[in-house]
Amino acid sequence: MGEKKKKCPPVGAPAWMCTFADMMSLLLCFFVLLLSFANMDETKFEMVAGSLEQAFGTQRERPLLGDPAGQDMISMQFPGKPIDLTVQVKIIQSMEKEVKDGLIEVEEDENGVTLRVKESVAFDSGRAEIKPRFREILNKLGKLFVGMNVDIEVGGHTDNMPLKKKGEYASNWGLSTSRAVNVVEYWVGKYKFAANRISAVGYADGHPLASNSTAVGRARNRRVEFKVRGKGNGEAAFEGFNPLAE
Repeated sequence: MGEKKKKCPPVGAPAWMCTFADMMSLLLCFFVLLLSFANMDETKFEMVAGSLEQAFGTQRERPLLGDPAGQDMISMQFPGKPIDLTVQVKIIQSMEKEVKDGLIEVEEDENGVTLRVKESVAFDSGRAEIKPRFREILNKLGKLFVGMNVDIEVGGHTDNMPLKKKGEYASNWGLSTSRAVNVVEYWVGKYKFAANRISAVGYADGHPLASNSTAVGRARNRRVEFKVRGKGNGEAAFEGFNPLAE
């Protein structure tokens, strides 16, 4: 009696495989859509992370991007240390009302926080006298910063429009520098900031945020910036040494 002939399976995948593959594809598309619709608020995320850290006593390591030493061989300054996360969150939380009112912009990066105050809030056009509303903001920031282990750079910025010939300042360089110096002198006089913790810099129109070809862009460029970094800015060990000098 001969052996029974084995029956070959039908050609192609079984019918259930097609249904399963369709279901997996639909699920994948669904989750991709959910992700694309998600809108994460980075500022609120940092606030929540800081609150959890304080509540549970957790520690979070923040990786340094690049070499922490001087990047430029002939630079006389090393970059500041990254700011502590809890300090960063505290600064953002304290300025929440001013940000909501449109008086201040906040920008975060791996080294710290930058606060921007509009010229219309801080100074009159072409003047360097601190306006009352800006003085209130300076008092709030001064009380906050004086108890923190941070370095602050106060930077004055203008647009590229020339000043009036009979004005107090001959150029935007003088105006931007005077504004930064007035802020620093106000803080040093009222809150006794140490000289190695705070600096004043006039940038004129050298660092625009927007195009100076429009009125809106020029208004955005006229500002006072506070760069808050971790304590640690210092001069290089070999000050004055230039490896390129003969």
